[in-house]
Amino acid sequence: MEKNVIHGEKIEINLNSVGIQLHNALSQNGQTTFLVDAFTNKTTNKEKLLFNSCRLADSIKNYRLLQNDVIGVFSENCLEYFEPILAALYLGITVTNINYYYTVDEFTYVANLSKPKLIFCSKTYVSTALTAIAHLSVVPKLILINFDEDFKRCQSLKNFVSLYITRNFNIVTFRPVQVNVKDVVAIILYSSGTTGLPKGVMLTHFNINALFAIIMNGGYSLTQEPAIGLIPFCHTYGLFLVLIRIIVSSKVIVMKKFEPHVYLKALQDYKISYLHVVPPIAHFLTKSKLVDKYDLSNLIVVICGGAPLSKSIEKALVNRLNLQKVKQSYGMTETTLGVLSHKINLFQYGSCGTVMPNMSIKIIDVRTGEALGPNQSGELCCRGPLVMKGYINDPDSTKIVIDNEGWLHSGDVAYYDENGLFYIVDRLKELIKYKGFQVAPAELESMLLTHPDILDAGVVGIPDEKSGEIPRAFVVKAPNSNLSENDVIAFAKAKISIHKQLRGGVRFVKEIPKNSGGKILRRVLRQEFVNVRAKL
Repeated sequence: MEKNVIHGEKIEINLNSVGIQLHNALSQNGQTTFLVDAFTNKTTNKEKLLFNSCRLADSIKNYRLLQNDVIGVFSENCLEYFEPILAALYLGITVTNINYYYTVDEFTYVANLSKPKLIFCSKTYVSTALTAIAHLSVVPKLILINFDEDFKRCQSLKNFVSLYITRNFNIVTFRPVQVNVKDVVAIILYSSGTTGLPKGVMLTHFNINALFAIIMNGGYSLTQEPAIGLIPFCHTYGLFLVLIRIIVSSKVIVMKKFEPHVYLKALQDYKISYLHVVPPIAHFLTKSKLVDKYDLSNLIVVICGGAPLSKSIEKALVNRLNLQKVKQSYGMTETTLGVLSHKINLFQYGSCGTVMPNMSIKIIDVRTGEALGPNQSGELCCRGPLVMKGYINDPDSTKIVIDNEGWLHSGDVAYYDENGLFYIVDRLKELIKYKGFQVAPAELESMLLTHPDILDAGVVGIPDEKSGEIPRAFVVKAPNSNLSENDVIAFAKAKISIHKQLRGGVRFVKEIPKNSGGKILRRVLRQEFVNVRAKL
């Protein structure tokens, strides 16, 4: 055994396609309510979801889509969101979940990466998609998933199915296809790298099956009680929260946005006991006076992911909500969700838990590559069936992240203790994590440099108690320019998604510090922020 490598236990992984497993799960207890809209109280049971997704699968097949083709979903959380996802998985077709916060430019970029031939879109965000498709190398057909009539150049889901479904289609005889689970890509999600451009993370059926196996048989606390579906379904965390609950047959309360009273009422009325959150929601539950107006006595455990949560917030949550514990997990889009989590009988404040089954993790010295022992900080690397197939159409970036021995280099600094519990210390990567969203400084810098009055720019994340980190820009403006901080913020606001906005402000400087190779010295910029704040 390799020295200083921590291994999870070995468990069996199902070799059926993800579509077969989800179809089988939906075929049982069909009258069970599965999805509930927290705002309207509209519901969908398992039988209806199975019926709609199978009919849609048949229609997509008749539209002449084949394995290796891609469909996209571009929508806020809604009851219909998973119908096209399930339909594609039944057929062995790849799904790409496009972030509904994306601007036209961002949508265009990722759609040109994955090249979906159909995009299932909500009416709320259809204008972005309509504008973007004019710039795509493969022009997709747009289908509205939550609107019954055709709209502009989009066909309604209802009319698409009516047009393409097989005559006398019989759901009883419909069967999902089997695929080569280790090779066929099931889902493409997007993860920003330090280059600033989103990368399409290819997750295979085997990756997802490995996750299902861990959740079902890995010794983790999983109940059939309701869950809150607030985390965006276009994100790894939100997506798999729902797919896992199809497998275990538990209800999901769907929220299209965070509205405090609706959220707290859902926690109360559905007697939520295991609550999945990201740090901003954890902060809200810790500090908001509204929490005291609702009965949250059923809450037992809060599970936090997306970004690190401080030990003080963990303890504050436990004390205020009278919880048994707050559990943090650790993972990346590139690892099909998580590689570290707490089992039922092992817990420590500040820790992200132990190595998940079938996975191996080592902490390496970033200079020598040597695997380090307990209580020594280094880069966290992982290997196993949760590691992605690679980045779509980007073999060079894939080789940088996954080495020749199959180790994925996370870019995060961590250590483990004598009990095998892991702790995240810092990031080697330059990504800014705002409310669980990944924001690449290089992307913001590239955008700022398109302004005619900006000669150079550097962006760093600065600490923010509520959001984790917020982007702050350092700008060199052109001589004699009257450019103001508000001008720069307004310029950025029109160009980038809401989670990438320059909430940390703008500071004008004479030059951006760089090394001899031209790389921005972000540590110098961060220190300048610290120095300025100290003088206030």
